[in-house]
Amino acid sequence: MLKLDDPPLLNDMAAARLRSFPAFLHANGFAVGGADAVPVLHAAQRVGVLDPQILRWSLQALLCGRGDEWRRFDELFDAWFLPANRWQRPERREAEDGRLGGDTHEAPARDRDATGDDDEQRPRRAASREEVLSSTDFRALTEREHTLDIEALMRRLARQLKRLRLRREARARHGRRLDLPAIIRRSVASGGTPFHLEWRDRRRVRPRLVLLIDVSRSMALYSFFYLRLARALGAELPDVHSFIFHTRVTAVSKALHDPDPWRAQEQLHLIAQGWAGGTRIGESLAQFNREHAARIVHSRTAILIMSDGYDTGDPALLSQALAQLRRRARRVVWLNPLAQRPGYAPSCQGMQAALPHLDLLAPGADLASIRAVLPQLLATLH
Repeated sequence: MLKLDDPPLLNDMAAARLRSFPAFLHANGFAVGGADAVPVLHAAQRVGVLDPQILRWSLQALLCGRGDEWRRFDELFDAWFLPANRWQRPERREAEDGRLGGDTHEAPARDRDATGDDDEQRPRRAASREEVLSSTDFRALTEREHTLDIEALMRRLARQLKRLRLRREARARHGRRLDLPAIIRRSVASGGTPFHLEWRDRRRVRPRLVLLIDVSRSMALYSFFYLRLARALGAELPDVHSFIFHTRVTAVSKALHDPDPWRAQEQLHLIAQGWAGGTRIGESLAQFNREHAARIVHSRTAILIMSDGYDTGDPALLSQALAQLRRRARRVVWLNPLAQRPGYAPSCQGMQAALPHLDLLAPGADLASIRAVLPQLLATLH
């Protein structure tokens, strides 16, 4: 039986949110871990969750051990606990105003100043939240609001990539450059005299992206966001082909076109037998080469493989499949979400087999890493 002085009990949603907060901080460079979830829950039970400022100060004192952690704590606390599109709680601003002192006649002026400052700071806070989300490991983005926010950032990235074009030369009626081979061929009929001139001009063409996304068990926390990225790219770019693989490869571009991301996820689960199962990367890529590569991979195609490289199949088969794919494609890039972790080395047998055939092995645990790779990748497709 509860006594009047007992700390308030937490509901399941609040407890789950608090329990995951140390993992979110750890993903952002804090020296905390899963074991810190217990003292976080105890602190929240003791101080309560109705006053966010007291909770903020309590967790800051509990979880921050260095000066840089103390300085970064506020923005990470807001990013984790505040609702989407709400950068600061009004009562927090009022509390800060109240601490300034002064009589009640000065309050309206202070309110106007605070409002003006808030209007100036809001874009900055929004940018700060976007930076936090972009640099947060996908494993820590567990809430629906995070999914919607990160998908909006992915759409923005896709719209930026949409402006990219590749320069190619093509035959034209008029242009700046003479097409000498065509002039010579046409002059044969007139005894070598070039009565007719042929021209070449530059035209813009779009690159082609082929995404191969590992949805095996070891990639479960990342594949969801890679599929969100594939959906965003497919909605903005006209030449994107998406596939998922585990022990076999499956085309999913049509399923990703569904405007509801959760319904699209359900469709993917239905069409992908073995989702979150084992991984046979070599066999999956060999199947892709047999069934799809001849149709969709050409000299201005970039292959983007998203996987941790843990392959339970024959590494020699993976090497052969990648070598065959590399002969067709312009670029083969591997995004590995583990590559961002300190001390990572591509030592597993899958990555060792793949490395000789890759143009680039890059980290891919957050949106900032992907944003650093994709524009340069598309720019090389000439």
